[in-house]
Amino acid sequence: MTFEDIVAVLEHAFKLELKVVEDTTAFEVASEDGGTRVKVLIQYADERRKVLLSADIGEMPPEGGAKLMRTMMEANNLFSGTAGATLALDGASGRFRLQKYESPDELANDAEPKLVSFIETALVWSRSIADFKPSVDEAEAAGSGGFGMIQV
Repeated sequence: MTFEDIVAVLEHAFKLELKVVEDTTAFEVASEDGGTRVKVLIQYADERRKVLLSADIGEMPPEGGAKLMRTMMEANNLFSGTAGATLALDGASGRFRLQKYESPDELANDAEPKLVSFIETALVWSRSIADFKPSVDEAEAAGSGGFGMIQV
């Protein structure tokens, strides 16, 4: 499956008209209710012979970051809450990302369900991050200059 084929699948699935520049396309997708939006980047990484699926899913909340990070790390464990993708913190922007590499050959048979699943997962995580509320203990610790510990 070529990168152009993958872009065509995305255009069809989400009723978009995408522009491709140097094997890269970026677009924004909204949830059905319009309340959640994510920016998605799809890029062909020729040196790896993989397609990078990457979505900006939000920023660290001002309070309760330790609990949110723990929840995200637990979801990364065996990809139990990420549909096979990885949750990450972008060091340059400080924003959370959902990312996954796919082989064009692996996408050939069922590209649309895989791409739709990735974007739906990004929307779910974006909503979860936006709606995240720290526990009372964490909010009090943040307000008093304290910090929370995560037991490993």
